[in-house]
Order: sequence, then C-alpha cells, then structure tokens
Amino acid sequence: MILILLLLFTLSYIINFYWKVSKYPKGPFPYPVVGNLLQFPQELFHLKVDELSKIYGPCFTVWMPLPIVVFADYEHIKEAFVTQGESFTYRSHLPPESLLQPHDQVGILMSDGDNWRLQRRTSLKILREFGLGKGLMEEQVKGSIEEMLEQLKNIENKNDVDIHWPIQLCVGNVINETLFGYHFSYKNPERFVEFVTIVSNHIRDSINKATLMLQCWPWMKYLPVFGEYAYHRIKRNIDKYQKFIEEEVNSQAKLFNDYDEPTNFVHAYMQQMKPDNGLDMKNLYASVLDFWLAGMETTSNSLRWHIAYMMKYPEIQQKVREEILSVVGVSRLPTMADKPNMPYTQAVIHEVQRHSNMVPFLASHKCVEDTIICGKKIPAGTATFPQIWSVLANDPVFDSPLQFNPSRYLLDDGKTTNKTVLDRSIPFSIGKRACVGEGLARMELFLIFSALLQKYEYVPLAPVDMSPQMGGVLTTKPYRLKLVENF
Repeated sequence: MILILLLLFTLSYIINFYWKVSKYPKGPFPYPVVGNLLQFPQELFHLKVDELSKIYGPCFTVWMPLPIVVFADYEHIKEAFVTQGESFTYRSHLPPESLLQPHDQVGILMSDGDNWRLQRRTSLKILREFGLGKGLMEEQVKGSIEEMLEQLKNIENKNDVDIHWPIQLCVGNVINETLFGYHFSYKNPERFVEFVTIVSNHIRDSINKATLMLQCWPWMKYLPVFGEYAYHRIKRNIDKYQKFIEEEVNSQAKLFNDYDEPTNFVHAYMQQMKPDNGLDMKNLYASVLDFWLAGMETTSNSLRWHIAYMMKYPEIQQKVREEILSVVGVSRLPTMADKPNMPYTQAVIHEVQRHSNMVPFLASHKCVEDTIICGKKIPAGTATFPQIWSVLANDPVFDSPLQFNPSRYLLDDGKTTNKTVLDRSIPFSIGKRACVGEGLARMELFLIFSALLQKYEYVPLAPVDMSPQMGGVLTTKPYRLKLVENF
C-alpha cells in the first residue's frame, strides 16, 4: 500500500512538473527535482546560458530548479525592463540573493515594492545633495586619486608592482567617505583589506548549483555536508560583513546631531528618519551595505581590467596617454570638464567595459503579472534574468565583437560618439532597476583611469592573461607590472 501511494505521488509530481514546464518559453529539457542544474557546469554559467540562447533564441527558460526566464538580447531586455518595467521591478527573495542581507525587504538592491521605491528615492536625494553630478563629488574622487598617486609614488621598487590594492583602496575610499565621512589610510589598511576580502569571497562563492537548489528545497540547508557547502559557510562569511557595516553605522550614529549639517550618508539618512515613515536603522544598515558593496567591488575590478587591457595593447595605451597629455597637460589632474575633449579615452573605457564583460549575472527580476514580452508569455511570479553578458558579447551592432576595438565607439571623424553602438552598451543594465550608482561609477572610471594613464606607463612583467577568474563578478587574474613615470 505504501509503495502504491509512493508511486502515485511520484507520478502526480512528474505530471504536474511537466504541466508547469509547458507554460513557459521553451528551453532545454528539464528533469524533475533538479531541473537543468545537471546540464550546467559548476563554473562558466554565463557561457552555458549564452550557448543555449543560440539554440532556443533570446527568450527561453532554464529550471534551476525553479523556472528562470532568460532574456539574452537587447530587444527583449528593453521590452521587459523599460517598456514594461513596472512589471519587472520585483526580486525573487530566494538564495543566493537573499543571503546578502540579514533581513528581507530592506535596503535597495534586494528589496522591492514601496520600500524599494522609498529607499532608492531617499538615497538618490542624499547623493545629489552631496554633489553627485556636481563638483563636490568630483573633488571627493580627486582626493582619493591624489592619495593613490602618493601611494604609488612611495613604492620603492617600481619595477615589480602589484597595483591591485592601490586601486581598490582609491575606489573604496570614495564610497567610504560618502557613507561614513572618513578615509582608510594606505599606510594602515588592514581593516579595509579584511572586509574587502569578505566581500570578494561572497561574490566568488555564493553562486553555485548547491545554493540554487535551496530555492526549491530550502530544508536542504539543514542537511549535513550539503547544508554546510550550500548555505552555512556562505552565511558565516557574510555575517562578518553585516557586522562590519553595523559597527561603522553605529559609530557614526553616536556622532549624529539633528541640528548639524550632515557630512556623510549615515547622518543625512538619520536626519530624514521620522516615526513610521519607513526610514529606520534596519534599512539604513541595509542601504549602506548595498552601497559599500556595489560602489566598491565592481568599479575597482573594472579599473584593474582597464590596466590589464592597456598592457595587452600598448599602442592603445600610448594613444590614450597622448590624448590626455594634449588636453590636460602635466600640471594638473584630469577633470570632468576635460571629458568632452577626450573622445578616444571615453571610447577605450566603453570598450573595456564591453569586452571584459565582467558582470555575467545581475540580480533577478520577478514578473508580478502575466506579461507578453516580444510574443512570449511570462507567467506571473516568474523570476527573469537579463543576460547582459550576451548583449555585450553578441549584439550585431558590435562589428567583430571578439576584437578589442575602442574605435567602434567613434564615427569616422574619430571625435564624435557612435550613439548606435553606445546605446547597446549596457553594463549597468537599463530600466527602473539599473545600477543606482551608475553616475558615480562612470565618474570614477574616467577620473581614475585618466589620472593613472597621465602619470605612468604600465609595462607587464609577463604575458598578460586576459582569461577571467570566475565568480559573481569576472575578475582579472593577479598580475604584476612595471611603473614608468611619464614626467
């Protein structure tokens, strides 16, 4: 009798599973319980997704083991996240994304609905008041650049340099001063290094097939061995980061005076807090955590890619330097006012972002109602995934996309931006949930990269390996270089 019941349950589960499969855009054939997980490698998920898009088209479903509808070209992503963006502003609230915050529905990155709108609106207002898009924020970035250049100048052996931490600290200090009002010194960076390492470990380890299994079967985190690998080790690591953020926020909260003009994000947010207005300490912790993560890791990694590409293509490095020196000279650092007069430098930055293609996965966007995207029905409640990687790697507007060619962003006169190409370059995503820190990130990339190229030539000590290290962000392999002063 028990065996018959078990068989009936199994048969019922299988029939129900494939009935659900039939409701979604066609993709690779999934298996009960595990979906398509066994068909994916442990790493290089984005390459497998890209391969599937060439078989099933730019809109298809993978079961991981819950269904995820993938959009793998610009048209589908724009239709979903811009034209019908309101339907796709929600998050899945499932691992690995749910592991980032200690509470659900807090902050900006992983919340949605009214709270997401409130936290995003408040945060952007504060950043604008602090000068985002104005000279105040530029001066802050310039201060971090000057400290980085001092650090590089004081390196005794410039024939063998690891530029990783000078860049990391420069970018980290921009967001750290914005959030907390102080810089880490390059002479004593231990606390900074400790928590950057925690974040890097989380980005590297949190996306794996075992963790994805928890989306469908959350009880599996209690299994020995499996639960340790899929959940508990990741949770212990990110708990340290959450504790660090709380300590930093609490330290600034003790100094808060409602009558003083706020000098950092924590104080400005606390000044906005009123009883029952949705702004509270829990959301403050979460928003700061989001900004510290998003404002530090991706930009610093992108700049390391920039230097790697300049070493790989020294003729392009020289052309950038010549433009910088002709526009800026040597007596001052580049400014945002110089940017319109430096089209080739801008083109190189765009092409490094496109070609390095370092963010293979963005956070999911849950569809909250039945929606038709380019003729394909997306059922309500479905997690959708914009495969930005495939757009930057394959879009027809990028002629010979495997080639590193900054000139693709310029018209024949070598000065005017090719807007058709630029519009398809969406490393920060598009729509209502595009990166909230895009403006600051673009400012940092231009100012830091141009300052580095103005001051030094970067010569590799070994052949430059452009293959990435895998993780939630595709990072450069470690490299060392020779610094040659330009003047």
